[in-house]
Amino acid sequence: MEVVPRLILVNPYSAGSHALGERGVERHLPVASQERGKAWTVEVASLPGRHWKWRMHSAALTMVERMKASGMLNAPVDLFLVTDMLDVGQFRAALPPELRGVPIALYFHENQLTFPDHPERPSETWDRHYAFLNLTSALLAEVVWFNSEYHRRVFLDAIPSFLRQLPSPRPLQPELKIKSKSEVLPIGLEADVLEPRPNGRFEDGPPVIAWNHRWEHDKGPAAFLNLLRSARDRSVPFRLAVMGEAFQFQPQAFNVMRSEFEDVIVHWGHAPSRCDYLDLLASCDVALVTAHHDFYGISVLESAALGLEVVAPRELAYPDHFPKDWLYDRKDMESALVSALTSATRRAWSDCAQQRMWSSIAGDWFDAVARATNRK
Repeated sequence: MEVVPRLILVNPYSAGSHALGERGVERHLPVASQERGKAWTVEVASLPGRHWKWRMHSAALTMVERMKASGMLNAPVDLFLVTDMLDVGQFRAALPPELRGVPIALYFHENQLTFPDHPERPSETWDRHYAFLNLTSALLAEVVWFNSEYHRRVFLDAIPSFLRQLPSPRPLQPELKIKSKSEVLPIGLEADVLEPRPNGRFEDGPPVIAWNHRWEHDKGPAAFLNLLRSARDRSVPFRLAVMGEAFQFQPQAFNVMRSEFEDVIVHWGHAPSRCDYLDLLASCDVALVTAHHDFYGISVLESAALGLEVVAPRELAYPDHFPKDWLYDRKDMESALVSALTSATRRAWSDCAQQRMWSSIAGDWFDAVARATNRK
């Protein structure tokens, strides 16, 4: 009887894109493997998405303990797929001796080496330990997967200058070693973004601008606010729907935005469910993107899939998904927003997004897993 190969996905931070990726791999990789006659099984070990620094320090030990207690490690494993909040060296050392030779694939949703400085945290206070953990994990994993070509490029390019800030001796040219075993594997969109949505959630009126990102500084809320002001000052009518996950500490721009644009806000706050979120987003007209940091851009892809006109900068991960001439220099974002609000034409953004559907990319994931385990 043929033994069914097993992949264990170890995700210490199950929130946001980390959680979407977890669910997508668990759901779609087995289907892709069955279509190729291989029938892989995927099992998941995860922790809630909070206390990220503590996760990076301790999750490897505690998750191995939990997997041992559950019996998950009693049977052979063909591949461990772990995410960037895990210390790969600590994880391998904590495994039972018979599993320490199992290949490990490290997936970067984000990284601490090139995550932008917080505007309220001086760069000289940056704790480089977490960036170094990402670096050592990438060196110790058998293969390294990134969610976008942009992400892979900026991570590898940042390594030499990062190492020069550290005492010697230092690892020798780790960027070349990591590059040689790295690939790009995007996270897929679920089919629900293409399902017909009910009639609009908002009454007829001016076009609705959407914010559907985390309420944090790196997503550019201050720039978003300034562009709203510019459109208002040019007497361009619009309404505003602000979604996304908020945290205990929020950029002041959100309080100002809610006060200044109270009369045009049609929605404010995190949607109570995935279905509500998609219904709300599908009822909007323009996705205005002002992020200073985006390793992938799942929320932008969701907007595109739902048919919104996307106004986004020609940088970060967005050129990986969309034609460059559909994107804008930062200095041109104001005129681009005005054009999107006043023009009836819409580009085929959803066609681009469909290339990132799980149904389109799950086969690439299976091929990468097969290469990582020499199972072709």
